[in-house]
Amino acid sequence: MKKMTLLCMAGLLSVSSLSQAQTAYYGEPATISGKLLKIKSLHPNQEEFGGNQIAVALNQQLNVDGEDGLVKTKLIQLVDSDPRYSSLFKKEGKAVQIRCSELFRGHTAHHTTKVLCDVESLKYK
Repeated sequence: MKKMTLLCMAGLLSVSSLSQAQTAYYGEPATISGKLLKIKSLHPNQEEFGGNQIAVALNQQLNVDGEDGLVKTKLIQLVDSDPRYSSLFKKEGKAVQIRCSELFRGHTAHHTTKVLCDVESLKYK
């Protein structure tokens, strides 16, 4: 009976450690995983700068920390100067793993989420 109790406790501890949020830092590389999602821009001038943006709905919460303070998020907007950016809209709902050259805090009207990822590379799962 004691062995069974110990095994159950060990199992619960391992499950709880798997569900804990990961921590990343502003201005540093990070790898994130989730599903691509179109989000509506919050820009006040919808006619000129509105429309959709692409983001990642994360598989688990990410805590992003640094000089700008801690942000807990499950949604990160993607920024990419590569021509592949426009093709991401056609892949909405696809699972991806993305390598961010850096994470940064939203600070303009074009930034819809609290944390953004400058995409370095991505692969579909």
